[in-house]
Amino acid sequence: MSLSLADLASVRFAISPAWEVVASLRVLRDPGAHAVHLPWVSRHRAAVLAAPDLRLLRDLVIAPERRLPGFLAPAPHSPVAEPEAEFAAVRKTPAAVVREELTAVYGDRLPASLSDLRRAPRRTLRVVVEQMRTYWDLALAPYWGRMRGILEGDVMFRARRLADAGPHRMFSELDPMISWSDDVLSVNRPNLDLRYELGGRGLVLVPSLFAWPNVFVKASEPWAPVLRYPTRGVGSMWLNDPPAPNLAPVLGQARATLLAELTTPSTTTSLARRTGLAPSGVSAHLSRLVAAGLVTRQRAGRLVFYVRTARGDALIGG
Repeated sequence: MSLSLADLASVRFAISPAWEVVASLRVLRDPGAHAVHLPWVSRHRAAVLAAPDLRLLRDLVIAPERRLPGFLAPAPHSPVAEPEAEFAAVRKTPAAVVREELTAVYGDRLPASLSDLRRAPRRTLRVVVEQMRTYWDLALAPYWGRMRGILEGDVMFRARRLADAGPHRMFSELDPMISWSDDVLSVNRPNLDLRYELGGRGLVLVPSLFAWPNVFVKASEPWAPVLRYPTRGVGSMWLNDPPAPNLAPVLGQARATLLAELTTPSTTTSLARRTGLAPSGVSAHLSRLVAAGLVTRQRAGRLVFYVRTARGDALIGG
C-alpha cells in the first residue's frame, strides 16, 4: 500500500466487534492453525457449526478460501465501536455493493444458501445481521469485557509507540509480516500480492484477537482502508489465573484481583466488566494502587489507562 502524507496524517486505531465475529468464525473452520484459541474452540465449535440458524452466516464467512465479503466488517467509525453500531452498519450496506462483493468472492460458484442475498440483498441482510447477533451472544459476548480490555491496551501501547518512536518503528512492530519503507507499507503474506494506492483515504489500524497469527488487509474501493493485525496479549486471553495467593491478605482481594488483571493496560470500565466490581469501587482501589506505586495512570485521548509499574510486575511475579 502506498501511503501519502495525507494517509499518514489520517492513520487511526479502532476496535471492531464485527471483525472479531468474522475472524473467530474462521478460527472455528481451522482451529489447528490457531492453537492459542483452542480453549475457546473446544467450548463453542460443535454448537456453532451445527446450529441451523447460523447457516447463512457460516456460508458467508467460513466457505470462502481467500477473500471475504467486505460488507461483513466495515471500518469502525469510532475508536471502540459497539457491536450493535457495527451490526447496524452491515445492515445499511447498499444492495449494489453486496452483489459486487458476492461476485468478487464467489464468481459463478455462489452457494445456494446465498442466492437470496444476491437476489434481495437489503431484505436478506436483516437475516445476516440477526445471525451475527445470535453468534455474538453465544460465542463472544461472554468474553467481550476481557477481549475489549486487551484490545484497548494494545491501542494505547501502539499510540504511545507512534508518538515516541514514529510511524516507521510503530508499523514494523505491529507484526513481523509488516514493514514500511519509501512510503510503501508492505504485508509479506502468501497470496497477498495486490498493490493499493490509498490516495489520501487514510488507514485504520485494527488490533484483533482472532486474527492471530495472520494479518488482513482491506483497501479496495468503496471501503475505507483497514489493516488488521494480531493484538498484544492474545496469549493471556483464555488464561483464568487467580491473583497470587500471597497478595490478597496484604492488598485485599479486590486490589489483588485488579493488579493481576493489569496484564495489559486497561480502563476503569474495562476492569469493572472483567472483574464484576462496581466502577466506583474499581476507581477507588486503583487510586490506592497508584499511591502505593504499583500502578500508574496514562492518558490516551479521552481515555485513562492503568498500567502496572515495574514494582507491580515484580510483586505479581514474586
